[in-house]
Amino acid sequence: MCDSTIGGHGKRTQMYYAQPVYRPPSEAYSLLVQATVGCSSAAAGRCYFCGGSVFHKTIPEKRFRIRPTEDILEDIEIGRRQHGNWVEKVFLLDSNALIIKTPDLLKILEKCYDAFPRLKQVSCYACSSDILRKTHEELSSLRAAGLRLVFVGLESGDQETSDLMNKGVLVQDQIDAVVKANKAGLETSVTVIIGLGGRRLSEQHAINTGKAATLMNPTFFAALTLMVVPESPLEEMVRTGKFEMVTDPIEILRELELMISNINAAGPIAFRTNHASNYLPLKGTLPQDKGSLLRTIRRAINDPSLLRPEFMRAL
Repeated sequence: MCDSTIGGHGKRTQMYYAQPVYRPPSEAYSLLVQATVGCSSAAAGRCYFCGGSVFHKTIPEKRFRIRPTEDILEDIEIGRRQHGNWVEKVFLLDSNALIIKTPDLLKILEKCYDAFPRLKQVSCYACSSDILRKTHEELSSLRAAGLRLVFVGLESGDQETSDLMNKGVLVQDQIDAVVKANKAGLETSVTVIIGLGGRRLSEQHAINTGKAATLMNPTFFAALTLMVVPESPLEEMVRTGKFEMVTDPIEILRELELMISNINAAGPIAFRTNHASNYLPLKGTLPQDKGSLLRTIRRAINDPSLLRPEFMRAL
């Protein structure tokens, strides 16, 4: 739907969305509010594995921009009229709403909590640069205003893998960003991608990602398995032989096993591999469930019948 959906009095009657929208799986039942459109990293040509760069090039409506604050506040008001009695969670779309200036974000948060009496949480994606750009005081003020959780895509804790995928950021900066958010009282959810190093970098990708997670000590840690997005730069890399996929599910599990083996964080970290791309759904809390998670992985390595069938996997 678009901003031109208006009623008889010249006011919009529907919330605005620039399709397709980006949200974490855990935000499936949240009210989605389009605060930014697209992704600033996609606009810069980064992240060869991601569909955001494809959308940025092929769908004009998805080109990165920050929506005017008044338009966002109007959407929240529309959401109040339509859904106000049931909304308990709000997710600010798209890929890095934390890029919005702090005074404007504070207005948005205030409006959310005024509009939805049952609201318990507002969350958003954040690039590490978004977090590092803000002061501790700004992050703390956002937390006090009700921003509870930020999702950060580490993807890989191995710098060579990150550079291969043109992530455009230092792993150390990503670690520093999550630590900074933690210190400000924000919950952090970090996502990584199994297989992102390909066959050549598989081992160091797994080891260094586990080590990065240890230093971050996020609230939540989730692993996805690499699936190639059609028309993405990664698809071209695969086609031309510049990137060799890890396609054997057993090798994927061994990479996951190595990654978890190298996570030695204080915790508690809620660990999940429940994304549809994964062969083996796992859940547990690190460090106390580390042993049982590794035993489950080893059991699946020895009995592939426990794995999700290929046809059931999805991006």
